[in-house]
Amino acid sequence: MALDPKRAMCFNYPSVKSYFEQLKAVIESYEIPWENVYNMDEKGCQLGGGRKGRRQKYLFGRNSRARYRIRDANLELVTVVECISADGHALKPYIIFKGKQIVKDWYSAEGIEGAAA
Repeated sequence: MALDPKRAMCFNYPSVKSYFEQLKAVIESYEIPWENVYNMDEKGCQLGGGRKGRRQKYLFGRNSRARYRIRDANLELVTVVECISADGHALKPYIIFKGKQIVKDWYSAEGIEGAAA
């Protein structure tokens, strides 16, 4: 898989060291406990369709190029999100499906741009 040249230029020892020094400073200044420091990752999953109508599922990264053509009109993509804290505690994975409707009670006008009040 190819890496964007701009990202590759920034992925070097001084940049990575600076990032972690800044992260450490924020964690220490706000006294954030390690169990509240999380890393998250996401993977896409294709449901339905697949090659020759077989009920196969595919995992692919967000930035991965598709190496096949999608032909089924009933294709559904879902996202699986995992979060693990710095002390090793893992949250249950979240599975995100395409929403059918927006429930206004799930949003508040504060802190979300474009949210209906």
